[in-house]
Amino acid sequence: MENLLQDIRYGLRTLVKNPGFTIVAILTLALGIGANAAIFSLTDQVLLRLLPVERPRELVVLTSPGVNHGRVWSDIDGGPSFSYPMYKDLRDRNEVFAGLLARYHTEVNVAGQGQSQLGEAELVSGNYFQVLGVRPFLGRVFSAQDETAPGANPVAVLSFGYWTRHFGSDPNILNKQLAANGNSLTVVGVARPGFSGVQVGQIPDLFIPITMKAQMTPNWDGLADRNDHWVTMLGRLKPGMSAEKAQAGLAPLYRSLMEGDATALKLSPRDRQPFVNRKLVLDTGSHGRPILQHDTKQPLLVLMAMVGLVLLIACANLAGLLIARGEGRQREIALRLALGAGRVRLVRQLMTESLLLAIAGGAAGLALASWTLSVIVKSIPENEGAAGLTAQLDYRVLIFASVVSLVTGVLFGLAPAIRATHTDLQSVLKDQGVNVSGGKANVRVRKSLMVSQIALTAVLLAAAGLFAHSLLNLKTQDLGVHPDHVLEFSISPELNRYTPAQTIALEDRIRKTMEALPGVRSVSASEIPMLADSNSSANITVQGYNAQEDEEMDVDQNWVGPNYLATMGIPLLNGREFSEADSSTAPKVAIINEAMARRYFAGRNPTGMHFGFGGGKDTKLDTEIVGVVKDSKNTDVKKSARPFVFLPYAQSPHAGNATFYARTNQDPIALTVTLRNLIQGFDSTLPVYGVKTLTAQVDEIMFTDRLVTVFSLCLGLLASLLAAVGLYGVMAYVVARRTREIGIRMALGATQKNVAWMILREIIGMLGAGLCIGLVAAYGIGRVVESLLFGVKAGDPAVFVIAAGLLVVVALLAGWLPSRKAANVDPMVALRYE
Repeated sequence: MENLLQDIRYGLRTLVKNPGFTIVAILTLALGIGANAAIFSLTDQVLLRLLPVERPRELVVLTSPGVNHGRVWSDIDGGPSFSYPMYKDLRDRNEVFAGLLARYHTEVNVAGQGQSQLGEAELVSGNYFQVLGVRPFLGRVFSAQDETAPGANPVAVLSFGYWTRHFGSDPNILNKQLAANGNSLTVVGVARPGFSGVQVGQIPDLFIPITMKAQMTPNWDGLADRNDHWVTMLGRLKPGMSAEKAQAGLAPLYRSLMEGDATALKLSPRDRQPFVNRKLVLDTGSHGRPILQHDTKQPLLVLMAMVGLVLLIACANLAGLLIARGEGRQREIALRLALGAGRVRLVRQLMTESLLLAIAGGAAGLALASWTLSVIVKSIPENEGAAGLTAQLDYRVLIFASVVSLVTGVLFGLAPAIRATHTDLQSVLKDQGVNVSGGKANVRVRKSLMVSQIALTAVLLAAAGLFAHSLLNLKTQDLGVHPDHVLEFSISPELNRYTPAQTIALEDRIRKTMEALPGVRSVSASEIPMLADSNSSANITVQGYNAQEDEEMDVDQNWVGPNYLATMGIPLLNGREFSEADSSTAPKVAIINEAMARRYFAGRNPTGMHFGFGGGKDTKLDTEIVGVVKDSKNTDVKKSARPFVFLPYAQSPHAGNATFYARTNQDPIALTVTLRNLIQGFDSTLPVYGVKTLTAQVDEIMFTDRLVTVFSLCLGLLASLLAAVGLYGVMAYVVARRTREIGIRMALGATQKNVAWMILREIIGMLGAGLCIGLVAAYGIGRVVESLLFGVKAGDPAVFVIAAGLLVVVALLAGWLPSRKAANVDPMVALRYE
């Protein structure tokens, strides 16, 4: 222990005496470790943490991919939901689960204390908390007695966070009444702190029995309908039961249930077989429902790989600096060896200095990580489904940063320490200079490290270029709409118990009042917000089109108001827009996009043709096509155009929500207060949410792409800076070692250009080797991340040329000073150089 303390004191004195080296080393490590800690914290929160419930590894998520019929609600592609009757059958008749829970996430209008606001609610089965093993903080949680009959269980459990934020941690909250969608609920408990549901990024405020479905989702019940699929399920396996064995055990039961559903739905023989053949799949549920994970897993892993490369570059850079520093301390080390110090003791001393640098760099890195994480979390849009992510660095991140710091200290410190202590004592002490043979070996090592830095930097620059090109393609593509000067906001009248007819009447009054506001050019509304990653689809039967067996006949759809196309800037190619005459009592009409016209009406004029929703010979072709519009992006900026149908919202049978769009002659944000007051004038209890410009909405849906691009560009520039510093250090060291040789060459007639070229030639050699390795590796990485790119291929030549060109410029700038110094050497001075 005494020796260790002595090594630490000596190491600190040595580092303090070399402030320039120490500051550069700590900052270099802080940047590498800080970036790694920040991205690891995000990765840990989204991908790595287990659900805070009892024995989370016993949980499984149930899915059943394949063709479905009827109404399907799903928050992820390929992740269909189930009907509530199907849930009850599986719950009551299975032999593999210790418990099977059901849940559905929705928004509710919570009234209290003189105001209304939207709240996030989780409709859950009575065994929800029991299956998860979550106990109450106050009162009780639900039981089977809270899932009896439709509308018979008006109770609620509050989440701990909601209770703290909105009720000031009032211990007397139990048995008080809470109004949700105009229904009085009795608060029976508060969930324990730390529990925030079963889906990362989605935090419920209230838990409500699933039998209150009709009251919490007005105008849509579906509780007893086997043709309405909205329930998602998680199960807890019995002790000793594996997911594979449980899946096999459920197969006969599920098939028999599907056969019963097929009979009840009266499916045709063509539709029946694929429907019945669907399998029930059990996926791991230890991390909850993987919705946010599905969207962010690959981008986060890519960022983790990139920050890892930056850390390797920093380590290589510091290893090179330590080799040079060790060579400069050869006389000191030789004297200590001559006086009897052991090599192990000296290696330990040098390693202590490296670890001190690593610890200081790690501490500075944590501060940088906290700031970086805070910036990222604050920039995440509310509608990205990433609620609950925090900028606080918990113990996992602290452990990660500590391990990274220690590993980094060993990684960049061990080899230089060993090399520094293997020196020729007689040569060093006699010549009072550097060890020539050791110096040459050190130069080779430093050049090898420099080649590796160039290669890794080329990889990062190429990756950053691919993401930047992808983002540029996203931002400059033709969306089919004109988002500038458009303000949007949303309301949900159905949560205030408006009927569809009342909702439509309210929308009409709001729209007409907004049209009269100064500075407003046009106004319209839609049931589903544009470019919000939300859509609705249904299968259709088209006049004169013979569908093939098993052909998918689904089309996306949205219910919109009069003047919608003009307001959004969607070009009308043929026919007309919707008008006030397209009311609920008028004949059904629709406007289709080019993609639908190409697929179902090739060689025919769609205007005046008919189609109907549903499949089979009995489907009524009762909807007339009155217009064709240019393809536009409606759900996501990355998805290619698919058949799309616009329908008049006045003819929507389940109108309950609306997003309004106002195109203005001025800054749209200036209308915000006016519009809020306008809505309050119609209904003071109606919350207004999602107020933003359409341009902001487009930016929000590109958030992940923008985050990856900005971060990768920062990492690429940081790597270039580190490579430049490392290259400068290597060449400055080479020039210093070869000063006598340069003097001799110049005395024998070499010109300044000859000497400068001699130095630049070495730089070009390292640069060429590094680029060859790096660009090949970059192509391989590009193939891995190609699915994240838009309109860009892994081998994009422009990206590779720009990345290589930037690295050439950086390398030549870094080598310019050493080559200039070499060219200006005075031969008389150089010949006297020791």
